Amino acid sequence: MKNYRKIYFALLAFSIGFSSCTKENGIYTENGSTGIVELADLPSRTSSTAYSVVTKSFDAAASIDFPVTVNYTGVDGAPEDVSVVLAFDDVAVSTMSSTYTVLPSTLYTVPNYTVTIPKGSKTATFHITLNTAAFHFSKTYALGIKIKSSSAGTISSNYGTGVFVIVAKNKYDGVYTVTSTSAMVDATSSTLTGYYPMTQELRTTGATSVVEYDGYLYANNYYHPIKSGTSTSAYGNFAPIFTMDANGNVTSVTNYYGQGTNSSVRAAKLNPAGVNKFTVSGTTKVLEVSYIMTQSGGDRTFFYEKWTYTKAR
Repeated sequence: MKNYRKIYFALLAFSIGFSSCTKENGIYTENGSTGIVELADLPSRTSSTAYSVVTKSFDAAASIDFPVTVNYTGVDGAPEDVSVVLAFDDVAVSTMSSTYTVLPSTLYTVPNYTVTIPKGSKTATFHITLNTAAFHFSKTYALGIKIKSSSAGTISSNYGTGVFVIVAKNKYDGVYTVTSTSAMVDATSSTLTGYYPMTQELRTTGATSVVEYDGYLYANNYYHPIKSGTSTSAYGNFAPIFTMDANGNVTSVTNYYGQGTNSSVRAAKLNPAGVNKFTVSGTTKVLEVSYIMTQSGGDRTFFYEKWTYTKAR
């Protein structure tokens, strides 16, 4: 009898722990809830968050496929052909952030709002064709996508609707290894030195411009990491934006936080003494650039850098 009681309480504890999860288990673990129809591309969310949000990045082009996967959970897949109808939900976008702009219908097309999960299968793909080349790079576009109906199964209450932030990337966008071609010099402090080599991102800000983003060393924000003695630091209110011409020549370097209009009165400018060239050859991308951070109108810090592309972000 004791052994039966032990087994009963163990199963009860497992059941309680399992049912408390926000994410319906299924295709992710192959041993959870069955018959749940959900959007597969969404990350887990807390119960206090209205909708799950995910960012999708695409190259800037006139026609780019944006696939959205629909799941039918369970080990055995759909018991029959399941017809799923999808739709857009603008309210979901505005609910999650006032900074999001609902992607205008002029910037995408939908071949078919209905997808079919074949019997025995677990997924189907909803396709959206994007015109990312026409994106306004200063805007944060997003689409609220929802499962409107399903011929079988139960639409997920947690992942039946999600917000997809859609980012267009130019050819300079990516993750880079940054090295110095000459020592960084801060004219006001010898204890502030360059942090090289380092991994940094260049994120699209326009058709031919990118800004430095640090998600690896100092903070997940637009910063340029440096060393303060032996500690990792960064200049506040400063991240360089590099702008290129049609031939890859760096035509300007400006500050993401404004040209002297921020509280630190910092700006950026190109140092014409450098190579100042962005070379793209297939998957090989190299930026050589020299630039200066100014403060209150005076030249303060001199950077001499080589950015070597490692992967897409």
